Amino acid sequence: MTLTAPLQKARDALIRASRTPVIALGISWLKTITATGWAVIICGSLAAWIATTWGWVEAHVIATTCAAVMLSALVLVAWPIPHRIAIDLPQKRIVAGQTAVGGITVTNTRTRPIGSGVIELPIGAGSGQFLVPPLGPKARWEEIFSVVTRRRGLISIGPARSVRSDGLGLLRRVRIGDRPDVLRVHPRTVRLPFDATGFQLDVEGVTTARLSSSDVSFHALRDYEPGDDRRNVHWASTARLGRLIVRQFEETRRSHHMIIIDTAARVWPGDAFETAVSIGASLALTGLSASRTVSMSTSAGWLPTSSPVRMLDALTEIEAGDNVDVEERVRRCVEERGGASAVTIVVNPGMSDEDASRLAGVPGSDVSVLVIRVRPGASRRRRRLSRGVLLDCPSLDDLPRLIVGGKLS
Repeated sequence: MTLTAPLQKARDALIRASRTPVIALGISWLKTITATGWAVIICGSLAAWIATTWGWVEAHVIATTCAAVMLSALVLVAWPIPHRIAIDLPQKRIVAGQTAVGGITVTNTRTRPIGSGVIELPIGAGSGQFLVPPLGPKARWEEIFSVVTRRRGLISIGPARSVRSDGLGLLRRVRIGDRPDVLRVHPRTVRLPFDATGFQLDVEGVTTARLSSSDVSFHALRDYEPGDDRRNVHWASTARLGRLIVRQFEETRRSHHMIIIDTAARVWPGDAFETAVSIGASLALTGLSASRTVSMSTSAGWLPTSSPVRMLDALTEIEAGDNVDVEERVRRCVEERGGASAVTIVVNPGMSDEDASRLAGVPGSDVSVLVIRVRPGASRRRRRLSRGVLLDCPSLDDLPRLIVGGKLS
């Protein structure tokens, strides 16, 4: 405890000193020295000490050469970098597997010509380099770059760096541009040629093209047929036409599709997790495009489903790493957002048929349950469970065939 206060005071003093203009300038110049530059400085200093101590002419020549080289490098990088860099990324969102195209514009801010330069553009974990040619006064140079995406996620692009260096790489001066852009890579999805959201009859639901003899959404009048409810007789039309006329209705249905993705890190091998995310996104888009109610959850919590874009943006950021029991998560989801007419649970390849059957029984007997087990390299399979259906889905492209083949609409 006695050493903590003095050390803290010394640390604060160093921080205050580093903020003074002279020291800050010195620190910034020290940062421009590369590893090669430090090697030359150390070699020259050692040679100068040897020449002074023992009078070696060879050491004096080496020290003089090192000093001349460092001085030449300092002259080359001393002038401020006159480049103003702008990054244009028209597409902020893209689907995994596609290529995003952007543009970089470099402007000479001076009123006199400048020489060539190098621009570095960080793209995700990598970096791209652009050789800028000599520019005239206030001239601009433009170049197009592309970003190839292979999987879902966020890719940071920029900030661009204008680099000035000497020919030997002793000094490297960098000017960093504006804040970086973010490219959102959405999961790949497939179109499902049917309504996979599950229905329950509900007077407050959406109307369908299916006609009914008893509902609340009026459709038309028609002649009476045996078996029609007499309460639906339209007496005014019956009196006018002299025969029984009844009301016909459009059936209303309620659709609330709840999609739960198991995101436990210990059970997802290889690219199976990416397939699971794409399956969940495809099912959710099917419901949202049909104006159905869709809820989506991972093991960590709920995802926004107010619009397809918000949902896909949220899916770009989820990762496998939530060690939460999927059965407990399904139970909590059903309790928090009751009234679901269909529940789809996307699970890992290691889940057994018995565990899947037990999982399908959690939502309740009045809910349509679909358990999709992602099994890369396996055969497509559909199996009826005691309270739902189990699908073995090897890849995203197999999903439409599995669901249509099982007639789950």
